[in-house]
Amino acid sequence: MKCTMCGSSAGCSGCPIEAGFYLPRTLGALREGERATVQRLAAPTSGDLRKLLALGLLPGVEVEVERVWPATVVRLGFATVALDAALAGAVVVERG
Repeated sequence: MKCTMCGSSAGCSGCPIEAGFYLPRTLGALREGERATVQRLAAPTSGDLRKLLALGLLPGVEVEVERVWPATVVRLGFATVALDAALAGAVVVERG
């Protein structure tokens, strides 16, 4: 059974992590074969944000990681795109 607070499979009770607190998972943290849905874009510059939008990485888009090195390669729909570590780290996702 998983903890409802931290997601740990240890089944802990009285979890020290308060409800609503979590560390967001980014596209750069996913492994090959994992699927996720883009939640938001946390690009540090407007130029990076424009790049992500032009590549089709919008909130709600489902992606699948095909490769993680030397670049993060993801498939979204019928397109496959490669992102450097900084751009992959700017895409906040939820595994799904």
